[in-house]
Parts: sequence; C-alpha cells; structure tokens
Amino acid sequence: MGTAQSAAIYQFKVALIGITPPIWRRVQVTGDYTLAQLHRVLQVVMGWENYHLYMFRMGSKKYGPPDPDGIDDLGLLDAKRIRLAAVLPSVGTTFTYVYDYGDGWEHELLLEAILMPEPAVTYPRCLAGERRCPPEDVGGVRGYADYLEAMFDPNHAEHEERMMWRGPFDAEEFSVEKVNQELAKKFRSRSKASPRSITSTPKLSAKANRLTKTFIRSISPQRQRIPIKADATVPLELNQRERDLIISHTFADESITNRLRVAPQPGQRPVFHFTLDELDGLTGDVAAEANHAKNKILQEQLYQLCERIEAVLSRYTDADA
Repeated sequence: MGTAQSAAIYQFKVALIGITPPIWRRVQVTGDYTLAQLHRVLQVVMGWENYHLYMFRMGSKKYGPPDPDGIDDLGLLDAKRIRLAAVLPSVGTTFTYVYDYGDGWEHELLLEAILMPEPAVTYPRCLAGERRCPPEDVGGVRGYADYLEAMFDPNHAEHEERMMWRGPFDAEEFSVEKVNQELAKKFRSRSKASPRSITSTPKLSAKANRLTKTFIRSISPQRQRIPIKADATVPLELNQRERDLIISHTFADESITNRLRVAPQPGQRPVFHFTLDELDGLTGDVAAEANHAKNKILQEQLYQLCERIEAVLSRYTDADA
C-alpha cells in the first residue's frame, strides 16, 4: 500500500439495493481507514443504529468482525486488519456491504474517485444523499414496503400499531448537515492538503470537482488540537474495571487487550499508550458493545468509557505529512 494512496481521500456512492426511489449517500473517507472503520461511517451516514452484524463482499472474499468464540461459519476475514487502500486500488470498483443478516440490507458501494485531501476539512464527511434509511428490524425490503403502506394510510389496519412502534416516520427526510455533525462527534478530524484527483476517469474527476465546490462548510474542532505523527502514542489512564470492560466485553484487537492484561507495578498509575488509530478503533469497539448491551448498568459503564476515550482523542490530530 503506497503512502499516497493510504493518505488519499476515497469517495464512495452508497446505495441501498432493492429500494425505489433509491436511498443513497455520497461519502468521503481516508484511504488508511480499515473496513471496520468504514462500517462505522456507513452506519452514521445511512442512519442505521449499529445493532446487528455486518460484512463486506469483495469478489470471492468476505470481511467482517471476527467471531469471539473462534467459530466462523461465514469464512470472514477480519475487517479490522484490512485497509481501503490495500483492497481498492482503482476508481470504478464496486463491492457490497451487508448489514443485519436477518433483514439482509445490502448496499452497493462504488468508488467514484480518489482525491487529495483538502486543508481544514474534517474526514469522514458526507457530500450528498437522498431519503431516510428504513427503521431497524422492519423486516427487510418486503417488510419496509409493508411498513410504509401502513404508515401512509391512516385507515390501514396496522397503522396505529406501527405508529406506536417507532412514532412518525418521514421517508423523504435527510440532512447532510445533521449527518456531518454526527460524523464530527464520532470521528476525530484529519486536516489535509488541497483537493486534486490522483486516479480517476476524466468524467468522474469533473464530477468530483463540482461536488467539492458545492459542499457545505466543514465542521471544525472547537479548540486547537495537538498534532502527532501516525506512529506516535498518547497516554490513556484506565482503571481495572475499565480494562476488564475492554477485555471481556468488546472485540478489541489482541494487540490492545494483551497490553491491558499487564498489571501496573505497585505504586504506578495505570497509564497505557496508544496510537490515534488504535484509540479510534477502540472507541468504535466500545460504542458498538454499549449499543448492544442488555444490562443497563453495563451499558452506562461502556458509554462512559467511550466518552473518556473520545475526550482523549479530541486533544490530538494527525501531524501533516
């Protein structure tokens, strides 16, 4: 994976398969993002709630979260270990993102362009989109059609029941501003250099340039962040309970959990050191488990831990190349 490609911005058109009129988004992420990080971005830009499992299909290969019990009937490769620049070398590549094996929501992702990043712009960011994504657990494409039929007809036999389930639902609702605000909350910003296409067809390049000109203002951090190099580490203090939460209740990478299993020496503070990418991934792992937790006390502890890690992330940013 070349440095230029990994530092570049990958622009995707994401469309939910089987829905008419189409539900779609246009989103930009950095090429050094893993597929697991791309999953988290897609959850935000589409409007899903990260309650269910996911996988990416690229040709004959499938990527997703590893099974905690070591049993993988789907033959998934670990999405946390695969970076976009390593598996998406050229513009025009398409692949599939599947969310919720029960409802079976399939999204087609098209790599529209590979661009140089812009200065003072936060990534990931959403450029455009249309229509709200379906509610969680609605029953897939067929169930969503039935849901809309009941919601739009006050005289439908299931209208009141559907209203009580999720409340009012506007299928046309979508806000780029709200999506970017949510992305800014969940992902640390990356300040980069000016936009120009690295590898794209002339037609896609011109399209990307028009999009850049019409994009809404970026969301800037509220305070100056400390720039550090990609391989540098920052300190994070974790008490025994917090370490247990990460080790026992998340799918955090072994390179992180193994470090947390080493008890501090007597009299030493429990301070551990992580790269920003490690903390970024750890935030997603903890947040995902908090969303799934059935126990309210455990859920609250995970949310508090997630906020603490995000607070540390908010102090730093990537140093310029």
